[in-house]
Amino acid sequence: MKYIISFIWALMLTQMVNFVLNSLGGGGPLNIWSGVLLAVLVTVTIIVLDFMLKPDKTNEAQHNH
Repeated sequence: MKYIISFIWALMLTQMVNFVLNSLGGGGPLNIWSGVLLAVLVTVTIIVLDFMLKPDKTNEAQHNH
């Protein structure tokens, strides 16, 4: 569930940044898929960092003895 919420936040924030940068660049057609792709990359990065930073439970059990 936390990954779904992370994707929703990443999608909303990247679409806002995409809109603002498009407006600052003079307007024109808004490419929605670039924001979606960036949101997917941000979410995958969050998932990878989450798994990398979790402590290893088998290692903790060995150190407690």
